[in-house]
Amino acid sequence: MMHKDNGPPEEKSGVIRSADVMRLLTFGWFFSTCLGLGIVGGWALDHWLNTEPGFLLGGLVSGSIAGFYGMFKMLFPLYKGTGNSRDSRGDPN
Repeated sequence: MMHKDNGPPEEKSGVIRSADVMRLLTFGWFFSTCLGLGIVGGWALDHWLNTEPGFLLGGLVSGSIAGFYGMFKMLFPLYKGTGNSRDSRGDPN
């Protein structure tokens, strides 16, 4: 039976770092806050200027963009960290 060696066992530990868990939890709150502020702000502007649903949709879009940008900034170091472990062994495969 042929299989590919995934590296030494100490590199494959199932331990999840608490910093990574906190980063993921923070992302959830950040995304929902961005979306909520965008929607509430758009709704308030629509009621104040009597322009329904223009600002509401704009707030939805801008909150989504801000949330996804924040997701990228928060989660990219986690993704980048997993890719470097393969390169640090010097194994080209």
